[in-house]
Amino acid sequence: MDVNQNASRILIAGGGTGGHVYPALAIIEKLKEKGPFEFLYVGGRDGIETRIVPQHNIKMDTLWISGFVRSLSAKNLLFPLKVLSSILRSWRIIRRYRPAVAVGTGGYVCGPILFAASRMGIPVLIQEQDVYPGVTTRLLTRYARRICIPFEAARKYFKEVDAKVRVTGNPVRSGLADGSREAALDKWGLQSDKLTVFIFGGSQGARAINNAMLSIAPKLAATGQYQFLWQTGNALLEEVTSKLKADPSIVVQPYIDDMSAAYAAADLIVCRAGASSLTELALVAKPAILVPYPYAAGNHQEHNSRLMADAGAALMVKEGQNWETELNTALTGLLKDATARANQSAVWKTLARPEASEAICREIMEIMTVNV
Repeated sequence: MDVNQNASRILIAGGGTGGHVYPALAIIEKLKEKGPFEFLYVGGRDGIETRIVPQHNIKMDTLWISGFVRSLSAKNLLFPLKVLSSILRSWRIIRRYRPAVAVGTGGYVCGPILFAASRMGIPVLIQEQDVYPGVTTRLLTRYARRICIPFEAARKYFKEVDAKVRVTGNPVRSGLADGSREAALDKWGLQSDKLTVFIFGGSQGARAINNAMLSIAPKLAATGQYQFLWQTGNALLEEVTSKLKADPSIVVQPYIDDMSAAYAAADLIVCRAGASSLTELALVAKPAILVPYPYAAGNHQEHNSRLMADAGAALMVKEGQNWETELNTALTGLLKDATARANQSAVWKTLARPEASEAICREIMEIMTVNV
C-alpha cells in the first residue's frame, strides 16, 4: 500500500439515525482542524445519512444494509443477502479507497465495512455512544484497535478487551452550550419569570410523550408559574395542536434546529434517553426527566436512563400502565424543588466531557499506522 498517498485518508462509517451520524460529523469537523485529511463517509443506502452527509461536502459511498426486524417480517428474508452484498461491496470500497484508518460511530452499516477494513490490515476505531453496547459493536470489538466509550460505567461491558478501551465521552455539535437564556426566551415569546420545561422526543418526536404532556402541560401552565417549549416532531404536530387549546405559555414547534437556544431557555427537560441527548444534557447541565424508548435495540435507552438516574443526574419514568401519572408526579415535584434541580445539574457537570471530539481524534491519529 502506498503510504505517502494514503496516510491522510480516513474512512468513517455510521448511520441509521442522527445519533450515529452527527457524532461522525463532529469527529470529521475536529479532524479538519488537525491536518489536510481526506474523508470518505460510508452509510446505509436508505439511511438518514444520505440526506445529511452530502450537505457537508463529504464524499460518500453506501451499502445495502439495514437492521434485522425483531418480529416476524418478510423484510428479514432479505437480511442475509444484504449482509453478503454489503461485505462484498465493503471489500471493493476498501481496495479502492485504501484508508489509513476506519472509524465507526454505530449502526448496522459499521459491521461489514469495519470487518472488511480490519481483515485488510486497516486499523479500526469504534466510537460507541450508548452505555450498553449495540450488537454491531459487540461483534466488532475483537477486530478494533481502539474502542471509545461515553462513560466509565460502560467499561464493564468490555472486560475482555479492556486494554483497547478509552473513556472519551461522545462528540457533540460545537457551540451547544453557548446559548443566551434571555435571547432564547425572546425567540419564542416566553417569559423570564416562569420556569421553562423543554419537551422533545428526538428529531421525529415521540407520540407517547406528546400524549402524556397533553394532559399535564395545560394544568401546570394554568398555575401561572410554568411555561413549555415543546418539539412535537413534524409528523405529529397536527395531532398535538388539534387537542391543545391556544396558550402563550405553551409554545409548540414541529422541529427545532437551534438546540443551543432551546437548551438555554430550559430550566427542566423531558426527553428520550438516546446517547446523543444524554451527552448534550451533560454538556448543558440541565435537570431532566428521561422517558426511555421501550422498543430501542437492546433496550439501550433504559440502560442509559438507569445509569443517569442512579448517578443522580435525572429521574427515569418508564412507559407502562398509568405511567402518565408517574410522569406528572415526577415533573411537578422537580419543578417545585429547586435544590433537586440544582443537584441534578451538578451531577451532569461531573459527567460532561466537552473535549470528547478532541480525545477521539487523538486516538484516531495514534492508530493511523503504516500498513504493509
